[in-house]
Amino acid sequence: MISARAGGINFVAGDVTLKHSGGAESRRLSVKDDLKGGDIVRTGAGGQIEVLLNPGSYFRVGENSEFELVRAALDDLRLKLNGGSAVVEATGYDGLDLAITVNTPQTRIQIIRSGIYRFNLLPSGVTEVVVQKGRALVGEGSATIVKGGKLARVGAGGVEVAKLEKKDRDTLDLWSRERGKELAKANQKLSTRNVNTLLASARSDSLFSSSFARSGVWFWNARGNCYTFLPFASQWRSPYGHWYDSQLGWGGFDPSCNCRQLNVYRGYVGSTTPISSPGNPSQAAPAPGNPSARPAPPPAAIERPTPIERGFPRNKVEPIGVEMPERGVRPSPRDQ
Repeated sequence: MISARAGGINFVAGDVTLKHSGGAESRRLSVKDDLKGGDIVRTGAGGQIEVLLNPGSYFRVGENSEFELVRAALDDLRLKLNGGSAVVEATGYDGLDLAITVNTPQTRIQIIRSGIYRFNLLPSGVTEVVVQKGRALVGEGSATIVKGGKLARVGAGGVEVAKLEKKDRDTLDLWSRERGKELAKANQKLSTRNVNTLLASARSDSLFSSSFARSGVWFWNARGNCYTFLPFASQWRSPYGHWYDSQLGWGGFDPSCNCRQLNVYRGYVGSTTPISSPGNPSQAAPAPGNPSARPAPPPAAIERPTPIERGFPRNKVEPIGVEMPERGVRPSPRDQ
């Protein structure tokens, strides 16, 4: 299975309950559930949950926490943390609009770069925004830029930014890091044949309707019983430092024509045979808002690095004292 939607439950453990928008009662949540706008999730003691965001990004919540998926659109993804702590692992290439916003009772946080972000709601009525890697905008209106290695506290007195001091990681931090590692490994175990088959049969008019989805999709790994990120180009790495294999060769995959790439972007499989999907001819799809333009490829798929020529020492061949006959002259038996 492949998907480019947000809101899927990728992992759940312990006491985790779901209350649908407009519903009066909560029920136990499972990995078979998909969150929709307005759904509220609570975790009890020992509860953990991982939610799929934009393809490549995850929302992980620790115990004794509550959050709401306000909006599940990939181009405007919004969550609200009502209590407790959560971590966002956001993956994307430079220049990609991640479109992930996390609201708390005190502030609004916009994630604008790939990185690792933690949010803590303290009993004192203060929101902590920890940017381990990446960059975020904190606050309404004239927002404060918080870079990697910084900590922002938001309370009644406004936004205060300080240097992030090294400290021992708690259970949520360690679990998030381990999940990042496991999901990257799950990606590396994907079957290339299955990847090609499913992508070839996918309908691009629904799967790639979002500009973000053109960078990759969620791909179901039956062995790991989870979705992992399948990028459409090589050289993708999670903020935790683990590599994602595209399974599609160096050039990756072009969703505008549903074809696999080789050495150049928008190429073909083999010589001239593209992989086409039903209802999707192998011609370029217009970019949103611009019917005459093709969607821009991820930078990593544009060109390969130029090989560096290196000189190697060669062994000098010394003569061994044997006189060779001149070209065209056959030696006589007497000379032998």
